[in-house]
Amino acid sequence: MMRFRMRKSGNYYIYPAYFEASRSRQSGRRVPKKLALPSVDTKMIASAAQRLNLEHTVEKEARYPCSWWSTPGVVLIKKQPDQSKTQLLKELAKIMKTLKAAGAR
Repeated sequence: MMRFRMRKSGNYYIYPAYFEASRSRQSGRRVPKKLALPSVDTKMIASAAQRLNLEHTVEKEARYPCSWWSTPGVVLIKKQPDQSKTQLLKELAKIMKTLKAAGAR
């Protein structure tokens, strides 16, 4: 039996697909190509949110609607009154890029 979950208002739903360089804008990427990364998971998003001091929770079993067959999870980030989702995604992507670069050294 399939369970449906209620959307939690007051949160932005941030899926790893938003940052994947292999995806086109049409297939779900939400950041510019120069900020996109080859592979992203919820752990990376959560650590970037933590660096920005944002309230967040991770739901590991969540599915991105465009690719419902896989379960990459989702990070719920509490909405800030002075920040749009697009601005938030760009900030997260910049931090993830620096974290990835620091980890590669």
